[in-house]
Amino acid sequence: MVFAVPTQTTTPLEPIGFSVPSKEYLVNMYVGKKLRDARTPRLVVDRAVVKRNCEKIAAVSSKSGKKIRVHIKTHKTIEATEIQLDSAKTDAIVVSTLAEAYYVINSHLVSSGKLKDVLFGFPVSPDRFDDIYHLSQKVEKFCIFIDHDQTLDALETYCEEKFGGKPPRKINVYMKVECGNGRAGAAINNDASVNLAKRLVSSPLLNVVGLYTHAGHSYASRDRDGAVNFLKSERDAALDYKKFLADNGVQFDNISIGATPTVMAAGLVDSTELEGITELHAGSFVLNDRQQLATQLLDESGLAVTVLCRVASRYPERGSLLMDGGALGFSKDAAPQGGFGTIVGEPKWKLDKLAQEHSIVTEVPIEDFQRVNVGDVFRVVPNHCCLTAACYEFFLIIEDNGDEIVDVWVPVRGW
Repeated sequence: MVFAVPTQTTTPLEPIGFSVPSKEYLVNMYVGKKLRDARTPRLVVDRAVVKRNCEKIAAVSSKSGKKIRVHIKTHKTIEATEIQLDSAKTDAIVVSTLAEAYYVINSHLVSSGKLKDVLFGFPVSPDRFDDIYHLSQKVEKFCIFIDHDQTLDALETYCEEKFGGKPPRKINVYMKVECGNGRAGAAINNDASVNLAKRLVSSPLLNVVGLYTHAGHSYASRDRDGAVNFLKSERDAALDYKKFLADNGVQFDNISIGATPTVMAAGLVDSTELEGITELHAGSFVLNDRQQLATQLLDESGLAVTVLCRVASRYPERGSLLMDGGALGFSKDAAPQGGFGTIVGEPKWKLDKLAQEHSIVTEVPIEDFQRVNVGDVFRVVPNHCCLTAACYEFFLIIEDNGDEIVDVWVPVRGW
């Protein structure tokens, strides 16, 4: 099929521009101050906990004998990416946006040799091919997803028009496959999937890396056994897919599976349970949140992120407080525990209502109003670290639950 390639769009991040505030300015403004002296709401990250969380993933890799690929979409920062690479003992990442790819590929992480393998973890649309080929020449290995033949049609047309059919290098590709999440990926037992797989492995434009699944539905785990069951289900789906393709004459050597709950569960099973799997991938583990707490695969010592909020008003007559933050400071993602966050040190309080800028805390005992005043600050564990972090243009960094700001991390924004 001849595919009309659309006008190429761009990610305006080379050189780094408006999407990244000045770290130097922010460090001079905040480092050495106490959290209570910061404008709120503000995202707070405990660097020591981040390191420990990454070391736990490294232990899973060691026990399972599988390579780890870390997702950076949760934080989108160079600093946390470096901790993930160092502590998790890997050189491979997944990004969700090309902005993230530009940010880290243009950093010291590539030039130092720490980062060698970048996967764009979203099925690529044809308007982004210019960026894909540009980035592929700046890092040792740049990978994309393809899960539909129209994408390959468009890529073939693009390469013919742009390079006369001879691009500067092959693009590394994973075939994204569906494993029960229902979000993205080619279906099993499907003639179109077989046809796509055959075209991928025979294409002179591509280097096929393997199959890739993501068990996002494993966030529904409510205990360790449940997470292990999701892990085994994802493993079986991936291996069944590999066999399905092999039975139809197409061989794929590598299989990458994962999500934070299933990768954590991989540390609970014997390595023989993962035979046939070559790589594990996860991302939320770096910060964690109430959703991850609900899986019972970690305790509160693994929570690296909180939202710093300030009391704006108090209403003793109705047992409530008004804090800043709101939906633009937390997002409105849900968690099994209910509400929108847990106020650290205040187990009786409920953050159960959000407006755009308002956080309404209810069920505050009358005696607590004797010690809580307008202007007091509290830290709140969010429901979903990824979407909450996306609400903030920079993060305040502390160490070992301290109250002094020791660094500022600046995430990249945009697509």
